[in-house]
Amino acid sequence: MTTAHPRTLAPAAVVWEGGVPIAPVYGDIYFSRHDGVAESAAVFITGNDLVARFREGAGSFCIAELGFGTGLNFALARQTFLDHARDSDRLTFVSFERHPLPAADRRLLAEQIAPAHPALAAALSDLNACAVPALMGWHRLQFDGGRVQLALYFGSAEDGLDDWLATAAGGCVDAWFLDGFAPKQNAAMWAHSLFAKLPPLSRPGATLATFSVAAAVRQGLEQAGFAVTRVDGPPGKRQVLRGRLPPDAGRPATSLPGRVRVIGAGLAGACCAAALARRGIRVEVDDPFVAGSAASGNPWAVMHPRLPLDDGPRGPLFATAFAGSRSWLAACAPECWQPRVVLQLPELRRPERLVRVLERYLPSGPWLAADELDGLAVIRFDNAGWADLGQLLRHLLDHPLISCSQQRIEGPLQPSADEFVVVAAGIHSAPLLPGQPPLGRMRGQLTRTRQSMPANADRWPIVTGRGHALALADGWVCGASYVRDGDAGAASAAEREENLARLGQLQRLLGVPEQAGEVSAEFVGVRCTVPDRVPLMGAWRDVPGLYVSTGHASAGLLTCPLAAELIAATICGEAPVLDAEMRALVRPDRF
Repeated sequence: MTTAHPRTLAPAAVVWEGGVPIAPVYGDIYFSRHDGVAESAAVFITGNDLVARFREGAGSFCIAELGFGTGLNFALARQTFLDHARDSDRLTFVSFERHPLPAADRRLLAEQIAPAHPALAAALSDLNACAVPALMGWHRLQFDGGRVQLALYFGSAEDGLDDWLATAAGGCVDAWFLDGFAPKQNAAMWAHSLFAKLPPLSRPGATLATFSVAAAVRQGLEQAGFAVTRVDGPPGKRQVLRGRLPPDAGRPATSLPGRVRVIGAGLAGACCAAALARRGIRVEVDDPFVAGSAASGNPWAVMHPRLPLDDGPRGPLFATAFAGSRSWLAACAPECWQPRVVLQLPELRRPERLVRVLERYLPSGPWLAADELDGLAVIRFDNAGWADLGQLLRHLLDHPLISCSQQRIEGPLQPSADEFVVVAAGIHSAPLLPGQPPLGRMRGQLTRTRQSMPANADRWPIVTGRGHALALADGWVCGASYVRDGDAGAASAAEREENLARLGQLQRLLGVPEQAGEVSAEFVGVRCTVPDRVPLMGAWRDVPGLYVSTGHASAGLLTCPLAAELIAATICGEAPVLDAEMRALVRPDRF
């Protein structure tokens, strides 16, 4: 029997009494028995004066919370921000949770509060739709066109804060929510050593709110540098605590660059440009070719993770990328994204491997599931789908802060002292980078057929694992070939026949008429590959100002958005997108 991946976290054990969720392990409630929504709003939203601060013009505002719990505080903060902030403002909500709430309990909570609070219920449903895997580390999710993002750390708050401190170049947090279980039930969440980590992550004058007025909590916060005050609480709570850092405490925010240059107008470069522009940074995209003319022009790009069996961070990396990229597509480019179930078949030469992968990751939650297709055990990804990359690129680059030129860039690049450069040039990246990392080339060809299809064909699952077959309303897309060191020349008859043979096999498995149809279009591209099958992402350690997003191979729709968030968050001094082990895994200068 294969064991669960070592990063898998035990979900919260929840019992419900009178419509209130309770954690029996800690002997405490998740929120007030009187009115959980009203109490949370009074303690945290009012306690940090968020309505007035959002109305004044938040710009880029960051809330950090110790104890994510049900997600109710995030839903409240999100709703308050959308109701009162300017359209150009952005909210980042950072939170820490050791025992993720099961989706069924969050769904039950949403159902209970929906009659009185439909917007909050919808926000809780949005969280469930993201299907974040219960795997230790950071998970970055996007909402509301990218105006609201959630940086969620699964694991102990102390570990998460330490990881954040290791990357923090400046203060980031404007307001803190301290919402762990009561100090007597969960002392670790109220330790003085933990409170000492808050000011270095805070901007001067950052505020704080919590329901606990225990003497040890007040003393710990005061020792950390907060001026704290007890005030009258909401019904059912006599007093609550509010705090503020003085103007000479905390750390100034990271200064944003006036401009960033991105080399490459494919999916990797366009994602980076869009992530930076969304943060108010002017971006110049340089590419000697037309945007999307290479591998990123694929009109039928399928997204799903291929998970390894080892204990290392590679599988969790792809799992968090899957949840994050799915939320990013739904929030920022819904017109370019076609949600569809993906069924992954076992490999012909190692059929037992897929069952072991399932055993490895099923305990981490319902983001994947076991299924069966024609008697074969398969992995089912309900949150998967496909996108027209050409359409997606045009959408991403259509921003007033993004300008594009067909300039040819020579390397290796050495950014000037006040310059930031992102190399995202696919197979052309190596000459631009110090030491020319060992990037490979893998040609791929897709075949599009047209034929009469049943009325619901465009809702059939996409089948992958032995090539892939995507049913459309008027035919199929099948492929893709893998030709090492191939070029992006004309479509090959041999690869076409190989694709059509795959299509016939997959049609038989799906139980649909085996019919090739008329070949109506083909797409050829060259993937940029890396020997260890992990993209190069992030800052080049010994060259200040140089960042990289390349080597995404055939998983660009999965990992390019993650790379873009990693780079943009690093440049802007935000909370981490990946933890230390994953940052080491993807380091672009690791070779």
